[in-house]
Amino acid sequence: MTRRFLWLLTCCALLLSACDKRMVTVDNPPETTNPTTGTPPISDKKVQAGVQGIVTDAGNNPIAGARVLCGDQNAITDQFGSFRFPEVSVTEAAAVVTVQKAGFFNGIRTFRVTATGREQFVQIQLLPKATAGTFDAAAGGVIGTTNAQFIFVPNQVLDASNKPYKGKATLMYAFINPESNDFADIMPGDLRAVNDKNELVALQSFGMMALELQGDNGEKLHLDGTNNVTFRMEIPATLRQTAPSVIPLWHFNESTGLWQQEGSAEKMGNSYVGTVKHFSFWNCDAQFPVVNFKATFKDDKNNPLANTTIQITRSNNSSTYGYTDAAGEVSGLVPSNEQVTITVKDKCGKVIFSKKAGPWTTDANAGTFNVTIDPLSKLSFSGKVTTCDGAAVTKGVVNIQINGVHYSAPIQNGNYTASILRCETTTATVTLNPVDETANKMSTTTFQATPGDYTRDLLACDVIQASTVSFVLEGQTTTFTSPSDSILYKNYSSDTSSFVLYSISAATKTLPRSEVNMDLSNIKVGTGVFEYLSVNMNGSNYSGKSVGVTITRTGVVGEYLEGTFSGNVQKFQSNNTIPISGSFKVRIE
Repeated sequence: MTRRFLWLLTCCALLLSACDKRMVTVDNPPETTNPTTGTPPISDKKVQAGVQGIVTDAGNNPIAGARVLCGDQNAITDQFGSFRFPEVSVTEAAAVVTVQKAGFFNGIRTFRVTATGREQFVQIQLLPKATAGTFDAAAGGVIGTTNAQFIFVPNQVLDASNKPYKGKATLMYAFINPESNDFADIMPGDLRAVNDKNELVALQSFGMMALELQGDNGEKLHLDGTNNVTFRMEIPATLRQTAPSVIPLWHFNESTGLWQQEGSAEKMGNSYVGTVKHFSFWNCDAQFPVVNFKATFKDDKNNPLANTTIQITRSNNSSTYGYTDAAGEVSGLVPSNEQVTITVKDKCGKVIFSKKAGPWTTDANAGTFNVTIDPLSKLSFSGKVTTCDGAAVTKGVVNIQINGVHYSAPIQNGNYTASILRCETTTATVTLNPVDETANKMSTTTFQATPGDYTRDLLACDVIQASTVSFVLEGQTTTFTSPSDSILYKNYSSDTSSFVLYSISAATKTLPRSEVNMDLSNIKVGTGVFEYLSVNMNGSNYSGKSVGVTITRTGVVGEYLEGTFSGNVQKFQSNNTIPISGSFKVRIE
């Protein structure tokens, strides 16, 4: 089996080891080092970018209803397991996407934004929480699994009030094997890390684990941060020969999206043995120096290969992975002064491109790689885009949505073309949305497709109307109109990970800022209520629940959600009840 270790672009989980013939004791733990302190050696510059992705389970089936957090926004996955943030403020050097779903450990992905305003792509596989064992928190105990062991001392488990927990504590655990074919999608972060010298490095994993403590009623518990939990984690069989005798321990810092060095583990037989004072994602990794890297991938017709997995493999067969953005570009870290192999795989895991590159001693732009693709490994779209009178569209774009994932193809001289990697056994729901930017017109067509070449001539005939939100409040009419004002439509989860809301948000782009936010539980034609409506206008704040709403029109991507609303809101400053009424027409993106 090829050894796979992630260095770059995704989130990791804790590593565990099975029992060695020598018994681990609390009195004989390996030596540890103090965690590093100080500012992480990475820029905290914020940029605006689009972010989309897919969330799956261990069988690569889509997970619907998962809550996704990115920047200051949140969304929920649809029936395809997909989510999208058209525009969100993120850290350019280390943007973080977090996925939450009951019964699973959080899925976390870190990535470098390739360009301001460009849409980025991630794919995340969630790990189910499995019960490793139960022990009396007051007495302590030993929990063993097939590949790990944990020793707890008395009274080191605390409840939410930071008091010693007096019931039965359950250890929830998942092992993340760097040998797994899905390692790139499972691990948290992207295997960038900050070592104990406050240096940015990349990691080669010899095992990870995710750990969480729960009480009798499923409530979350935590360690006291003072006493150690001693662990033993089995090293995957194919990695034992090259595993270092002493290896740094790393925990995942969810606030920075980076791994943080904290302590070390000792190799004993076929396992690593170490201690931790808090539960998190933990990782047994060797570190190595890196340089920044970027490259662009296109097909043999010079179309960008968007949302495509790129694998970079070292001479020791350890690999890093990343996904191309909307323009086919990937960016991250690669080992310094080493020749590597760059590989592109289709959605079925078949290698369709491989080439040696490097070495690089400084930050590198490797240029453009053109990839020849088997027709059965892609969905290819091409054709003419014309106006209603038959004239060629000279400026515009064809937006493409496939099972919830977005792509785009520029219109050049009245023609468009796009290649999208797929798996030959799957049927996809495809939506094509050509936009004539000169005439401000568009159209939408939806159909089912299997991998292959499709010629679709498109008409851009429907006038693109501005999105508007208007309301009357305290005798004043306020109207927001795009693009002069910001108007967004999205779906997301509110208080729970399973409850889906649809949100319409409108705000002025200039100061003083006015804004309105409306949340709906569904977007079917008919009557209902807003789950929540809030207004900030002229320094006054208003909010209300159960404001009546009538949906008069819905549609697919590129079409419009329309309706009217009326009811009462509460004015925060005076606590007065005030009537509000209005309407909205928002383009679905």
